[in-house]
Amino acid sequence: MEENLNPNEDNISTKKDNFWHLIAENDLFEMVEKSGFGDKEFVLFQKRRLKGSLLSTIAAIVPTLLLSKWFAFSSILFFIYTWRNYYIKEKREYQDNLREKLTSWYVFERLVVVYLKGAHESIFEVLKKVLDRLEESEFKSHLERLIIDITEDSKSVNPYLNFAERAAGGNDAALTFMTSLYIYKNSTHDSSVIDELSDNARKEMMRGIVDIRKIKEKGFYHFPTKITMLNPIPMFGYMAGVAVNVFMNNMNF
Repeated sequence: MEENLNPNEDNISTKKDNFWHLIAENDLFEMVEKSGFGDKEFVLFQKRRLKGSLLSTIAAIVPTLLLSKWFAFSSILFFIYTWRNYYIKEKREYQDNLREKLTSWYVFERLVVVYLKGAHESIFEVLKKVLDRLEESEFKSHLERLIIDITEDSKSVNPYLNFAERAAGGNDAALTFMTSLYIYKNSTHDSSVIDELSDNARKEMMRGIVDIRKIKEKGFYHFPTKITMLNPIPMFGYMAGVAVNVFMNNMNF
């Protein structure tokens, strides 16, 4: 291994990473991580976000040159709006992706339970049957990865937990379900475990359906409010223009 000729290089890199984390929202890195990306993609997103926010301040140049230098302060508003909008868009995409994952997860849970209760088959055989039932998707790719991992390392719980992280965002219910499958496979074949899994899967699916419905209805309910909020914008723009004009005349600009 080559010796690091610049001992400060790692420290500089760490400081840069810390800076991007420092200016991020509390849950931003967690969203990026649960979407299947790492610190590298997080830093690239933050850099793109900062660049876009700085470019948005150019919109303040035209009114500053044509009307008044006081419009230069609007560049701060443009920057804040664009910076925040990047986060809101990322969070919306994350929530949409998470809903798709959870929908696939609920189907997976029910199929696993049905196959386990219907025949005395191994977890491996059940997962293969579920895989054959799924359409081509990201979730199916994760399940294929799980089958390969438990074949290579059948005694470890890590493949089960990793699958819950990748396929369902690592929520507690998914981790508990996969841990129970691991215990059932390696420690016991008690049918009461399957009954408990079935009951938990049913309850989790019902809660998930309610949550997804609330999220979708939220956007619908807020739509009229957003339309109403647009009405005062022309009025405020006119009032701001009059105020600036009066101010400039009185100050002899």
